[in-house]
Amino acid sequence: MNYTVIIVACLALVAVVLLAKMLTERTLKLQAMDNGKAVKGIVLPLRLQAYERMALYLERIEPTQLVMRIHAPGLTVAQEQNLLLTAIRSEFEHNLSQQIYISNPVWKQICNAKDDITEIVNTVAEQMEDGADGQQFAEALLIAAAQKPVVDQALETLKADIQKMF
Repeated sequence: MNYTVIIVACLALVAVVLLAKMLTERTLKLQAMDNGKAVKGIVLPLRLQAYERMALYLERIEPTQLVMRIHAPGLTVAQEQNLLLTAIRSEFEHNLSQQIYISNPVWKQICNAKDDITEIVNTVAEQMEDGADGQQFAEALLIAAAQKPVVDQALETLKADIQKMF
């Protein structure tokens, strides 16, 4: 009879230990899920903001917008080229930290768009005839940029990537 009480007590103790272990594991899993939701609640708005900022960056370096913002009467080709390249570089450096929230393919596409626009600006400047002014350069740049819509491609990639989040 004493053995029966001891066996029942041992079984009860094992059951309590197993139940406590299951409850602890369940509590830890729930806490991990809550932490994941909290992180998503913090990170998702930051990611969305990064995508918004990069869309704005792409719009700001689009040659038509860039020329409208930068061009001023009386500039030489070299002056206008320098101002355009400085604006592209400055905008990029201002948004450089956003890359941590954006997928690698999108970031690469944004960098490619920046590089392609820089190349278009430089190529058009090199092709300008002696004596050309900033106005002629701006017009030639807009024609050249219209033939290679790199910003549109980058924006499409950005939009497609953000659609995957929802």
